[in-house]
Amino acid sequence: MSNLDYYIHDHPDVLRFAINGDLSGPGVASLDQAWQTASSVLRGRVLVIDLVSLRDADEYGRDLLLRWHRGGARISARSVETRAFAEAIIGAPISMLAGKPGWRQGLIEFLLRHSGAAVGRPARAKTTGTACWLLRR
Repeated sequence: MSNLDYYIHDHPDVLRFAINGDLSGPGVASLDQAWQTASSVLRGRVLVIDLVSLRDADEYGRDLLLRWHRGGARISARSVETRAFAEAIIGAPISMLAGKPGWRQGLIEFLLRHSGAAVGRPARAKTTGTACWLLRR
């Protein structure tokens, strides 16, 4: 059984592979096949390899990551550990992606942006426990 999950995000200018787990075992062959199929229709789009979490890699997985890097793929990591692991494999620095804010933080920012502007006054958020309330003064 493979401990590898990957998702393909097809955008007009980018083809993104989000990878989570271990680049080892039978999942790597499936990922390699998906990449080869997708690469036939890249048509000038950028290939982005988003390493959400990478914990381990066998020889085939390390080779695949190295081929992507040598082929010009933009490789990025979401954690310091994943970044260090991938950089040790490819022998070059890779970029760090900032984590996405949680839905609560996103909601707070949305409410702050839109509620204060609606009445022409600034608004501020107050968090108590797990609940978040928008207060006006």
